[in-house]
Amino acid sequence: MRARVARTIPLAAIALLMACDLVGAQVAPPAEDLIAGPAAGPWRRLFLDAMVVERQQGLQRVFHAADRHPANPLIVADRPWEQGGSYAGPYLYGTVMWDDGRLRMWYHLHHGGGYRNAYAESTDGVHWEKPILGIVEEGGSTENNLVVGISADPAEADNPRRAAGQCHNPSVIKRPWEPDPQKRYALFCYGVDRRHARVAFSPDGLHWTWPEESRETGLFSSGDVLNFFWDPYQQRYTATWKTGNRRGRAVGVAWSRDGLAWTKPVEGPVMVADDLDPDATQIYGMPVFPYQGLYIGLPWIYKARWFKYGGYTDERMYEVERDSPCTMDVQLAWSWDLINWTRPFPREPFIPRGPEGEFDSGMIYTARAPVQMGDELWFYYGGWVGAHNDPTAHAAIGVATLRLDGFCSMRAGDEEAWLITRRERFIVPRVTVNARCGEGGYVLAELLDAQGNVIPGFSREECVPFTGDSVHHLLRWSTTELPEELRRADKKVRFILRNADLYSYLPDQTAEPELVIYDPAANGGLLPFDEALPEHQRFRRSGDASGYSLAREGEMVYLDLHSAAELQTTASLSRDVSFTDDTDWAVEGWFRVVDQGTEPVYGLATFFRPNAGHSAGIYLAEDATGIMTQAGNDYAVPARHEMDTTNGFHWYRLVHEGGTRGTVALFVDGAEVARLPLSELRVHTVRGANVTFGPNAGHMEGRMHVAKFGYRTGGTDVVLGPVTP
Repeated sequence: MRARVARTIPLAAIALLMACDLVGAQVAPPAEDLIAGPAAGPWRRLFLDAMVVERQQGLQRVFHAADRHPANPLIVADRPWEQGGSYAGPYLYGTVMWDDGRLRMWYHLHHGGGYRNAYAESTDGVHWEKPILGIVEEGGSTENNLVVGISADPAEADNPRRAAGQCHNPSVIKRPWEPDPQKRYALFCYGVDRRHARVAFSPDGLHWTWPEESRETGLFSSGDVLNFFWDPYQQRYTATWKTGNRRGRAVGVAWSRDGLAWTKPVEGPVMVADDLDPDATQIYGMPVFPYQGLYIGLPWIYKARWFKYGGYTDERMYEVERDSPCTMDVQLAWSWDLINWTRPFPREPFIPRGPEGEFDSGMIYTARAPVQMGDELWFYYGGWVGAHNDPTAHAAIGVATLRLDGFCSMRAGDEEAWLITRRERFIVPRVTVNARCGEGGYVLAELLDAQGNVIPGFSREECVPFTGDSVHHLLRWSTTELPEELRRADKKVRFILRNADLYSYLPDQTAEPELVIYDPAANGGLLPFDEALPEHQRFRRSGDASGYSLAREGEMVYLDLHSAAELQTTASLSRDVSFTDDTDWAVEGWFRVVDQGTEPVYGLATFFRPNAGHSAGIYLAEDATGIMTQAGNDYAVPARHEMDTTNGFHWYRLVHEGGTRGTVALFVDGAEVARLPLSELRVHTVRGANVTFGPNAGHMEGRMHVAKFGYRTGGTDVVLGPVTP
């Protein structure tokens, strides 16, 4: 069910608000990305699905639509190259983003029988300028704001489709990490003249060069509707592409590390119309954007029938559609992995079309992602008067606004209601909430232990109630410190609401510095998982106990770790540690490689990875060490140092300093052998087991000796020091 909270505002105030909206105001660019959030988190907890809620009583999950801006339409056809012919007018398929203190827009035109891409910019999001760029010739002149048009490349002179244009669906991605300044911006699209996905590069987002790599064969096979984005969580480019299934048009997914070599995890569709949709429903396309650790999709719902049997031709497709509305709506979808998608029910518009005759009464297509404007999300879109396949349809560009995290809320009415979140670890008793309270409404919270008992000092009576409207209110208790025995333990939050909407929350993510050292010679010869060790110094064992034993050479006592494939014994040790990419850390070990074994990917390894953060590890093969990284089951060794790792114990030290913009460096026996920017390492999204060492974790052969192992979070001071006899 979709609903909005009713608000009573005097008529004079409404007039004043509308006047302010129409005038527009200078808006400061966001200081931090509140849309995607940090690549490694922390991320605000949303209520789109049951991911964060363990139990609830008396609450209603309410999905909210975006509000059409009163100043719409913002960009209309007022230039000759935006008018005339079929499907006239500016629209989005396209991109809007903050860049260098202003909003930049790359939008779409159909002119003279082919596609063009134009450019506009704004400081307030409402008033847009179309600068004369002098780049693309159109109608015998370059006095226009076009950035991509008909190819001027002599190699395209004989292309029979050249007049169709170079770019359909322009997805522009800024790449500040790109070392080549001439490729600082990438434009991905469907090259209509080549009938496949292509990419172009630019130093400024205006002057584009089309490389040979995608001219003849394209990036991957697809239909003519494509949307691209950069996935900061997995450090890869991602595309959604038009495909089909028994219900008609549908959406597939593809991804790439470098933007040139692409993989389809599923050859067919991942987002389809289903039996909860009306018969006349197809998924025409779906822009996707990263949002607080998950992925939000804006499926374009094409209200047209599809033939359910028989062969496919364009003529037959259009004939089947004739008794359908052929309008286009925008709905909401979300996914945690880009493969499995969910839509709310009932299937209602996320951006409502306008009344009959309005610029957006027939169809709506959205930009590839919203932009952050203060405490709101602004969704720019192309609106059409007229239906799909109507050559007299014409377009303009507008915007719809939504509260930050405002996709969905947990709502309580006059009766008090509550929910309990899933357990997680946090050490500072503060929770930031995004909530709106009505008359007499409030939001309270209690902190619970893992079994659901109220933690002393953190009951509802000790909570300072919230009664206002804020996207980032810090909820506190009169007690400021957790009991020592519960500081490191998992906790839950019970939110108590009355006449209020709760949109999101985030417990305080302050990490506690930690120092852990395992030294078998200093602890009485205990194995690292022995229960006689203090819990905060103990490791978790994987595999059969036969893979772990202690041995002695002179004065040195060491841990013998042996993974044996035939016994399905994996000898690895791990701990769950709470830290982020902002945290400085150091991990060290006195290691000797005995047998790299049969593991083809990563030999013997020590991993250190924040929850959903950039993964770093000490790579150990028989003839090399290095820095390795992991995303899911995707491993790489981007920095490798040749050496004999079997000739004795060496002191390996891996250090991260400088936060998210910092580096990871590997030292062997005190000498630096490799260094990489943290941003070049892959993001490992799996939570837990984020400190690991051992031969491998794949039930394969491998053997290593460990004389000492230790790590430090919150600092980079030496943990163990050099190897000594």
